[in-house]
Amino acid sequence: MPFTLTFDKKDDAPEAIRSLLTEKDGKFIFEGETATEIANLKSALDTERTGGRATKTELEKLRKQIEGLDLEKARQLLADADKAAAETAKAKGDWEAREKQLLDKHAAEIGKLQDREKALQRAIEKHLVEAQATAAIAAAKGVPELLLPHVIRAISVVEENGEFSTKVVDASGNPRIGDAKGTPMTISQLVEEFRSNEIFGRAFEASGAGGSGAINGSKGAGGGQKNMTREAFDALDQAGRMKAAKEGVQIVD
Repeated sequence: MPFTLTFDKKDDAPEAIRSLLTEKDGKFIFEGETATEIANLKSALDTERTGGRATKTELEKLRKQIEGLDLEKARQLLADADKAAAETAKAKGDWEAREKQLLDKHAAEIGKLQDREKALQRAIEKHLVEAQATAAIAAAKGVPELLLPHVIRAISVVEENGEFSTKVVDASGNPRIGDAKGTPMTISQLVEEFRSNEIFGRAFEASGAGGSGAINGSKGAGGGQKNMTREAFDALDQAGRMKAAKEGVQIVD
């Protein structure tokens, strides 16, 4: 059997049937036909009443919780908490920035030390190679100014247990063998190869041109050749070695 419900305002109707309302003469009308619709309407009304009571209960709980609370003091506490959080964040940011600066500075200092260490190692290697190559060329009566750049290309420096030593290598950097026993080639053997070379052999004094003499530079009877012990030669600086080699000083053990 049809029935009609009239509401002064749309919000007065249960939410479940608001979309079914018809506005007429300023009123909102719901038209139903079955007992089922009545039951649904009643259920919707009950739900809204229950929800309203629940909301009222929650509001009452909230009212009791804030009852006696100093709102101004609460606002100040919140403001202080926000300020403290901001200061903490700033302090953390400043420390992180400072930490980064310290780490960057430390890395830069380490880089400088590593560069200096590499430079010192290169200097040691250069001195060691040039000294030994110059001594070997002088002993073979060669001209260091001409031969040294070519000889040192075939010499490499290795470090073992903190000690530096030289070895003769091929174009690929592999150690060269000096004899049939597999003994590593010496710098003196390398210089002898240069002496045997058709082109580089011209930078050596002709065989038989030597003589004997004293370390103080006195000329011997065999053609004016000066002699110098290897110990004395090794004690000279680079310029001294090259001068001795240029003057044809004979290295003796």
